[in-house]
Amino acid sequence: MAGITLTLAGVAIGLEATTFNVAFLTDPVGPKAFPLVVAATLTFAGVRTLVRPRASVELPPPETLLRMGGAMIAFLAYAAALPWIGFFLSTTLVVTALARLYRGPWKGSLTAGLVLSAALWLLFVGLLSLPLPVGELWIL
Repeated sequence: MAGITLTLAGVAIGLEATTFNVAFLTDPVGPKAFPLVVAATLTFAGVRTLVRPRASVELPPPETLLRMGGAMIAFLAYAAALPWIGFFLSTTLVVTALARLYRGPWKGSLTAGLVLSAALWLLFVGLLSLPLPVGELWIL
């Protein structure tokens, strides 16, 4: 079942990526590059799973499943919060939450969140000149 799901997801993402059109001068690689890489990876993983499935699958312990669920909720909250509170604050919060989820100390978790947010902001905005959302909350 997992192999079929991965293969279908990869094909669907690949087909959707072929519909992206932007002028060549805007982006020489184009907006298709990343989705096509993801599509190829998913399709390969799906086909490989179909061809050589594992004999048995063991679920992780309940504590690990709870952490995985917490991480999924943190990333969904991040996606929801990003347009409202902006990249810097939402990234700081999600990194801090994930570090705490995996038993990081409060001070270190918050420091990691702040440092990673600042580094990514400088990379994307400063070096790559790619705009990141500031957040509707801060725009007057």
